Amino acid sequence: VLSKDDFKDKEYHIVEKDLIAFITATQADKYAEIEENYKTDTNKEIIKALKDELTKKKLWLIMRDGLIVKGTQLELYKPKPRSNTTQTQEENFQKNIFAFKKEYRYHPLTEERIDLVIWLNGLPVIVIELKHEDEGQNCEDAIYESLLPRDLSNNIYKLPFLYVASSNTEVKVATDPSSEKNFRWFNAQLVNKSETDGEYPVEHLYRHALSKENITKYLEHYLVFVPAEEKITEDGEVISNPSFTIFPRYHQLRASKGVAQDVQQYANKHQTLGKKYLINHSAGAGKTLTIAWMADMLDSLYTEDNQKVFDNIVILTDRISLDKNVKDDLELFSHLGRKINFSKRAGDLAKFLDKDRDIIVSTIHKFSYVQDIIQESEELKKRKVAFLIDEAHRSQEGKMALTLRKFFTKDGEEAEQEEDETSGTDEIADKLKKLDTSNQVFVAFTATTTPKTLAFFGEPFDVYTEEEAIHEGYILDVAQNIISYETLYNLKVKETLPDKDFPIGIVSKLLKNIAYNDDGLIQYKSEVIVNLFVEKVANTINGKGKAMVVASSRPAGLKYFENLKDIIEERELPFKVLFAFSDYTDPLTNESIEEIKVNELNTLHSGKVIEEVFDTDEYRILVVANKFQTGFDQPLLAAMFLDKVVNGVNAIQTVSRLNRKHPDKEQADILVVDFTNNSTNIFEAFNKHRKGTPYKESEPKKELLQQVYDAIDELEVFTEDEIKTYIKAYVEAETEAKKGESTADALLSNINQDYREIFKKALPNIEDQKNYIGLLRRYTKLYYFIAQFYFLDYHLHEFIVFAEAMANTLIKRGKTSELTQLLKNVELSKGAVKYHGQKTN
Repeated sequence: VLSKDDFKDKEYHIVEKDLIAFITATQADKYAEIEENYKTDTNKEIIKALKDELTKKKLWLIMRDGLIVKGTQLELYKPKPRSNTTQTQEENFQKNIFAFKKEYRYHPLTEERIDLVIWLNGLPVIVIELKHEDEGQNCEDAIYESLLPRDLSNNIYKLPFLYVASSNTEVKVATDPSSEKNFRWFNAQLVNKSETDGEYPVEHLYRHALSKENITKYLEHYLVFVPAEEKITEDGEVISNPSFTIFPRYHQLRASKGVAQDVQQYANKHQTLGKKYLINHSAGAGKTLTIAWMADMLDSLYTEDNQKVFDNIVILTDRISLDKNVKDDLELFSHLGRKINFSKRAGDLAKFLDKDRDIIVSTIHKFSYVQDIIQESEELKKRKVAFLIDEAHRSQEGKMALTLRKFFTKDGEEAEQEEDETSGTDEIADKLKKLDTSNQVFVAFTATTTPKTLAFFGEPFDVYTEEEAIHEGYILDVAQNIISYETLYNLKVKETLPDKDFPIGIVSKLLKNIAYNDDGLIQYKSEVIVNLFVEKVANTINGKGKAMVVASSRPAGLKYFENLKDIIEERELPFKVLFAFSDYTDPLTNESIEEIKVNELNTLHSGKVIEEVFDTDEYRILVVANKFQTGFDQPLLAAMFLDKVVNGVNAIQTVSRLNRKHPDKEQADILVVDFTNNSTNIFEAFNKHRKGTPYKESEPKKELLQQVYDAIDELEVFTEDEIKTYIKAYVEAETEAKKGESTADALLSNINQDYREIFKKALPNIEDQKNYIGLLRRYTKLYYFIAQFYFLDYHLHEFIVFAEAMANTLIKRGKTSELTQLLKNVELSKGAVKYHGQKTN
């Protein structure tokens, strides 16, 4: 506890005696170097150097980087040692001088006081204002009464890296106290509750967030500096954004530090890894930063015997091209320097792993390309790797997840499996145990859990709900109201269609597309969209509100784009429309339809990508078709027009494009219009996930796969020898295909013909045939799910080759292109758009 006699410097609020005491106690040799030149003025020279540096750099950055005094670098704090290399490191950490002063009178000419200030080694780092709700005050009062009215030009409101406004029940924090907008919630839950009997609901603040260890971890890992930035708009206007500091929100700190601590404890106890974690964080949780902080924390871990816990941290984002937001955010972690490596090509990832780079960022799609390289490397198989997986449920439910773990199997494990499979004995079942990932840790991040995600990763390790994100003002509630329409239609057949078998799902989708591609209905809905945009959207967000139109297909999206463009031009409205889609070939004209040409990106916008063009003021409506329904971050989006049925997780991800915050965006600005009369299902999807995961962890049932196998076997369609013959022929054909040979493939084609005949003789009834194929498909689906968790008997592994191939071969189905041609004989006989009014959740 500091006394008033300790404060000689009311300009910089530096406690000189503590700073010098720390330096001499931990860096006596460096102090002596400076003392050789400055003798009795050494202390003054250190303070002068610090004050000079403060004119160019934030105090916390100086503390992180060190202070250079006439060529000698001094450390201004000692972080907690990562390993037990020397006793001196731990002793030096203990020599950090943490001090505080209650009722700190910071200005010599006024009686104004700060409730609590914390110093580290004589340097002010944290300012705290406290209120008690029993006295009729809350944390907002701490901001508006005790912080904002003060003389914010005083260095006590510039030098510390954290300003805390707390009541006994809620907390807000800021790194810059100059505006109420800078203060963000720092609560542990939607309603804070104490961990310990007799403690305040904000126990998480004083027990955890303000612990000595965490204060030094903020300096070492968590504080992020965002430099000043200037942008030049297409109109030539220069927009300047000042520099600022990012401090983690509580759930970001809790999740990143919590996983790191749990992994370290597990590694110390078991001398192995093999852990899986699910982080269930809502949109608006700042997931990218959480991933970055977690990567930094995991990379810094050592075991009790001074071994690095991880050789590599691999961040996998579920994007076809590396997400710009991920790259931009990670590059802000300047203290990691060259540790972060961005894999832009498949070859980069293999190179980074080979060179043992610490943190590697890639996409899950590129990762699969290096399978052969890693499998062939005995060294890579020994690597201890942490995978941080963004939006886990989309990429971890099947073949991709199997591929991931296959790369890093243990040496003996793979060899043993090959030997057993060759023998084909039933004894293998006794040796197989649950999948071993002893050299790996998987951390999956998702806003919307699914039963499969939960089955693989287990119960969420950390939860930050959509309800919390909305309450804390990080996202808007996009599922309050939906204006509902229904697209009604009758179809007629111009001439009799032949008796052909096609997958029912594809037929249903293509028939629906006929209605949702109808020129007249799209023309009518386009008029509705423009009218509602002008009436309800154009003036939102200070006249900058934008809308997204979700089309059912790319051809439908093109029609929307052309209709909206024509209507806007005819009415001479002051905004424009864009169409985001993946290039395709028009099924009627065979013309190549390209996003660059349709939107004139090269001719009008100097080759900019469509996201950048849509960011400009003149483009206010974006039509999308199977693009930008997930991961697209545009805070100016205020409205969405759905002409495509969305359900479950897809509904949440699509409509949530509107939830991003903007300083001028209000809850009342949100508009959702649904032309598919699907509001009930959309509301149900949001409500199901609003409070976190709606599912409970359940162990996958291994016996289900055997049961389906037995059901197939009991039908006695193919003999065991026939199945083995087919598997051998299929594998040989696949092997030859890789070499560019076709002899085995020709043989396989003939076998396929023979097996179709065997199939028809064994099951002459078409319904029985469909039932058999349904069992093969069920087996395939179950196999790729259950094989993620268990080693399976050899006959179950082997049978997947037969099941997956035969399910698509036994009945000669018509091709989708053939079906498309047949459906040209189907046309809309009657169509209408019916208004159902506003639906409320």
